[in-house]
Amino acid sequence: MSRTPATGGTPAAAGRRVTITDVARAAGVSIAVVSYALNGRQGVSDSTRRHVLKVAADLDWRPSAAARSMRSAAVTSVGLQVLDGVGASHSRSAGLDLASGLRAVLGTVALSVEVAADRATGATDLERDLSERRHTAFVVQDLLLDDPRTRAAARVGARVVGVTPPGLGTAGIERGVWFDGDAEAAVGRYLVDLGHRRLVLLVADADGDVARALHAGLLTATAGLVATVDVVEAASAPAAGAAAARFLADDQRPTAVVTDGDVTALAVLEAARHRGLEVPWDVSVVSGADAETCRLVDPQLTAVGRPWHDLAATVASALRIAPQPPAGVPSARLVIRGTTAPPPSTGLP
Repeated sequence: MSRTPATGGTPAAAGRRVTITDVARAAGVSIAVVSYALNGRQGVSDSTRRHVLKVAADLDWRPSAAARSMRSAAVTSVGLQVLDGVGASHSRSAGLDLASGLRAVLGTVALSVEVAADRATGATDLERDLSERRHTAFVVQDLLLDDPRTRAAARVGARVVGVTPPGLGTAGIERGVWFDGDAEAAVGRYLVDLGHRRLVLLVADADGDVARALHAGLLTATAGLVATVDVVEAASAPAAGAAAARFLADDQRPTAVVTDGDVTALAVLEAARHRGLEVPWDVSVVSGADAETCRLVDPQLTAVGRPWHDLAATVASALRIAPQPPAGVPSARLVIRGTTAPPPSTGLP
């Protein structure tokens, strides 16, 4: 008769090495909490640490020698994983700009840009690349609150830097990098100051890091006001266009639409045109990511501009490659162009 630990967890299958995923499941906590507890890192309470250590002992967990050696070894090759498919919010140029910056600061450290169609594929690729010793460290973008890539990284002990807004609690990321400037919050403040009170946030995935940062900014800006902030998910440009067509046809349509990416914003502009609405006088549109496409349309899109190339030095420092931290973290900013104006109800020109 098999014996299950008192915590209610399930022992690993016979013959398989117990992983921190097993410990997390048995302890009823996240993989990140287990990682912090087992490695003596701050961020968990003493009682939680004791609980995790007891569960690990009950399961006979032992640290992986291979994972320890990979974490402690010098970084010789970095895999930059770019999401280019379902759930991507950053423009395609963002990954290339970051890669260009990294090539300039990594010196003799090799860099490979890995394109993943979705996050599940990215997790599989990350595990494969680590097991085959293709890379000793990874950089990932477009993170979910509970991302399969960070779960994979924690499971195999990969050294990962997440390019993600701070304070969002993305599980499994021990080192995160983002821009100064709080540009995501600036979007909400700007639209509220213009007079907008009916807002829609159109995103690929509401659990995405940029989507959550934009949502938090909108909620903070509208707190205490008679206002609505609706979140609409659309995983592709056609789906975004269809969703925009629906909410723009509503009698109580939003006066402003914020998206998490430039392609989604373009879909909103097209839906507004088909509806006979004039941007920005009938509806304002803000792209949560700037790209060349934002400047090629008429009117040009108001957008959140992020200097990806300049962030490379901060990423290299987080990877512990750069000899010293950069003098400062580059700032993102809200770039105001032609797709935003006061809502029609204000009577302002």
